Amino acid sequence: MDYDNADLSLLAIEKELENDPANWEAWAAKADILYSLGMYETAIRCCDKSLSLNPYNPLTRLTKCKVLEKLGRHDDAVICLEKTKMQIQESASRNWIDLRFIFCT
Repeated sequence: MDYDNADLSLLAIEKELENDPANWEAWAAKADILYSLGMYETAIRCCDKSLSLNPYNPLTRLTKCKVLEKLGRHDDAVICLEKTKMQIQESASRNWIDLRFIFCT
């Protein structure tokens, strides 16, 4: 992403967050853009905000893992990655149970 597009995207996201500070998707999008710009400290804060609003978002958690790795926080990145893996497995298991319930009733 080039800086001009990133700036425009960040402006749009900031406007959205002014209107709805609880928009976890906007926080996640902001984290992704900041990560791509190398603004890791701010990106991790956005990841944390997004995850505080929606802790069941493995994509944002994965972004957080990448940011932690870039910051040299390797142990934290591994823990984050394990948590992400468990979350994906739980979600897949839960969805499988839901599908079995739908098709078996």
